[in-house]
Amino acid sequence: MFIFSIKTSKRKILLILFAVSLAVLACFFFMQKNNKTTINSPIGKYTLCVKDNDSRVQFLKQFGWEVNPEPIEVSQVIIPSIFNETYEKYNNIQKGQGLNLAKYKESPCTRYTYQILNYKNYPGAVRANILVLNNKVIGGDICSTELNGFIHGFKPE
Repeated sequence: MFIFSIKTSKRKILLILFAVSLAVLACFFFMQKNNKTTINSPIGKYTLCVKDNDSRVQFLKQFGWEVNPEPIEVSQVIIPSIFNETYEKYNNIQKGQGLNLAKYKESPCTRYTYQILNYKNYPGAVRANILVLNNKVIGGDICSTELNGFIHGFKPE
């Protein structure tokens, strides 16, 4: 059997408790900052929280998109650890809408693809892709499916 004793003053105990409390509060605020559910971006203020299919459809409605309520495709995607030229261009689209995939390198996420029903002045098929991690949108785009088509952020062009 071991006996361990420490002699300390009340002042030291209070200082240690105060330091631990500050550390816990700092962690809490840091976690809150990284789990923002809304964002002020160059394209405006919008919510990032998407807990289910209805909230993903609502996410797209924030930008004026009407979509078929069921996703065309749901797939797992891993954000690469090193961005090639294509991923750099794609991430520039994300940065333009207040997001940044560089924060999520090597992270697995889910891509939900929806058919857009109200894209103006374009006769071809248009899709909305939403990248989701932990019920939060981390990226996405609006794109055409035709060869030599287009791709842009969530805001209509």
